[in-house]
Amino acid sequence: MRLDEYARRDATELAALVRAGEVLPAELAACAATAAETVDPALNALVWPLDPDAPWTPGAPFSGVPVLSKSGHGMRGGPLGAGSRLLQGMTVPEDDVFSARIRAAGVAVVGATAAPEFGLYAVTESRLYGATRNPWDLTRSPGGSSGGASAAVAAGIVPVATSGDGGGSIRTPAHCTGTFGLKPSRGRTPFEANHFFNLSVNHVTTRTVRDSAAFLDATSGAYAGARYLIAPPDRPFADEVGADPGRLRIGVATTLDGFTAADAACTDAVHRTAALLAELGHEVSDAAPSLSWTAFFDAFLRAWTHSLPWSIARIERATGLVAGPEQLEVMTERYRRLGETVTVADLLDADQVFRAAGRAVDEYFETFDVWLTPVAVTQAPRIGVFDPSGTEESAVEYSLRVLRDYSAFTPLLNVTGHPAASVPVVHGADGIPVGVQLVGGAAGEAGLLRLCAQLEEASPWRGRTPPVWAGAAADGGLS
Repeated sequence: MRLDEYARRDATELAALVRAGEVLPAELAACAATAAETVDPALNALVWPLDPDAPWTPGAPFSGVPVLSKSGHGMRGGPLGAGSRLLQGMTVPEDDVFSARIRAAGVAVVGATAAPEFGLYAVTESRLYGATRNPWDLTRSPGGSSGGASAAVAAGIVPVATSGDGGGSIRTPAHCTGTFGLKPSRGRTPFEANHFFNLSVNHVTTRTVRDSAAFLDATSGAYAGARYLIAPPDRPFADEVGADPGRLRIGVATTLDGFTAADAACTDAVHRTAALLAELGHEVSDAAPSLSWTAFFDAFLRAWTHSLPWSIARIERATGLVAGPEQLEVMTERYRRLGETVTVADLLDADQVFRAAGRAVDEYFETFDVWLTPVAVTQAPRIGVFDPSGTEESAVEYSLRVLRDYSAFTPLLNVTGHPAASVPVVHGADGIPVGVQLVGGAAGEAGLLRLCAQLEEASPWRGRTPPVWAGAAADGGLS
């Protein structure tokens, strides 16, 4: 298979070719390895060399299709510590439930992608691995924390990479790289490392809606010890792709009142998407849930950092290491100190704020079916702007700057648990991707996927390829 043919196809197409006997899994693995050799020196998206001999399971939906696992995910043999020098060289001893389900889908897990330390940051920059770069513009970040995953998928190394989202870490990288990133509902897929507030959820980054839906089918469902149970879908999520979404009531917002507003490029993307949705027959109007964003983000920061001191202490006990300035990012150490100040009363106060936010969003969905917002305040940030070891700011100052200048539109849905997707409906006038966020009602992945697929058909994005793209090698070099 030609490298450009491989790099353009999604996992669904590649799996069909394997089933038909038109291509061997070994050929796909070789393509992935060549793709990595071609583009990763520029991107720094991978933390280990690709393994063209990675095992795969026959007779499964995606048998032989190469995928990458996010560093820090519980994938057997993968890097244990996402971007942290504290766990450098250590590997995951066994698959967690999510990773076991990924393998059961038949894929060949050929390598691991870069992530910032402990997945804490909205950019993928670490002192361990350096900066991961965006294939659309090497001076920009692909976002974080699933930045290595999104860069690898956008550049054509693999069609799918595992990802996680605890505050936007699937959606903002998808926004930065022109890929599709769905954050499922809380409890839809296994995430065993969650703490009290259960902010994080696992899924994948893909180039197409149908791949995202099919991998949601492969990984969703209850498991022993799950803290949240969610009703299973009425039919496979893959069946929603191409189904009529009906006429939906869609609310639109480009500001978070009293806190921040999207820039011109991100606002324009929302307005253009809203116009397209209206053309498709949906009822579109300006509206947003009502809540105090300043109070919300204060609570979010405390909830987000409260368990970090415990997590680091647990690592120290298990390894005998001492986490100090030589092991931790500068901002990670400041987050640890902030987390040490969080009291039980702070967490109870945060819980009250989060309950109020959940009520506000649920009440919003009594009137609307979908909420349309920017994914981020700006397009992909320049490398170094949010470097976690390149600032003298306090933890609070740094976090508020990241939120106000970049990532404020995503964390609410981690708190409320609603499904949300970054969709690359339009492309920035400057050639840099810009996604829009579509949010569904409680446990509403089915309807959300129907709408995303309708937009994909109306405004196809698969033909867009970045300047650093593996398929360009088939034409004699990178474009």
